[in-house]
Amino acid sequence: MLQNFIICVNAVIPSAIYLIVGMALKLFHVVSEEEVKRFTHMTFIALYPFLMFDNLYGKNIGENLNWRLVIYALAFLAFQIISSWVFVCRTQKENYNRGAMIQALFRSNIVLMGLPIGINLFGKGNVTSVAVVLMFVVPIYNVVAVVIFEYFRGGRANWKSLLKGVFTNPLIIGGIVACIVMGLNIPVPSIVYKTVVSLSDATTPIAMILLGASLRLNGMRSDRAKLAVCVIGKLIVFPALGILGAVLIGLRGVDLVAIVLMAATPTALASFAMASSMGGNGELAGETVVFSTVLACFTMPVWLFILMNGGYF
Repeated sequence: MLQNFIICVNAVIPSAIYLIVGMALKLFHVVSEEEVKRFTHMTFIALYPFLMFDNLYGKNIGENLNWRLVIYALAFLAFQIISSWVFVCRTQKENYNRGAMIQALFRSNIVLMGLPIGINLFGKGNVTSVAVVLMFVVPIYNVVAVVIFEYFRGGRANWKSLLKGVFTNPLIIGGIVACIVMGLNIPVPSIVYKTVVSLSDATTPIAMILLGASLRLNGMRSDRAKLAVCVIGKLIVFPALGILGAVLIGLRGVDLVAIVLMAATPTALASFAMASSMGGNGELAGETVVFSTVLACFTMPVWLFILMNGGYF
């Protein structure tokens, strides 16, 4: 039992250390807020396609793709969105808070925290299920978040712009290129693939350090009750429901962990920028990102330990 717990903690420790390094860089003014934003954008555009390509290339996706996993992931995401919308609209009267809270409850940081934890648990090259789930749910996160904020500020979503955003997303581009290369049996020269692997390996440390530097650790200004609802719902309530459903339908191993990483990772960093720029409560969104990210370093090992100790992976 102790050994299982140590394994689960060790899977999260690297992410926690990267966050601390990033926080220290920001605290000691090694990087400015503008530099962090610029480097984060650069990492997303320049490195994430290689990370996605590397996690899919060389795998027989047709054989490894579990459609039961994909369908369950999409169904659970729909449940998260609908139940969050209903709950928040019944408990919050101000549209200013509604969009930020709904987004905080369903939008996970599976890219920055989920995929690295999966790699730490199963080893690089063995997390195809996580990468596939990521490809399906991340575009939906982005589209639904825009629709929600436009709705609550009385606007209309530009569907042409939304679709363009989906298909120009670096993660989607990396996944599509990997599928094309494998589908057409296009040979990738050894030196090129080694470079891709190097860029992929660099992505997680850089991205996690930048995430740590992005966290705003100034005093809490938001309503504590709203913040508590978002954090508890994101790290405890939805993970419990998502994991229970996944276990009941028979998901096991890396497929089950893919659901854990989708459901139990903290609120996505992009939530803050979107809430701030689209008329939502940016302070609440930012504080939810900070608190859920820090607390996830403690809750994630617990969820993984419960499942590992129960023999589910």
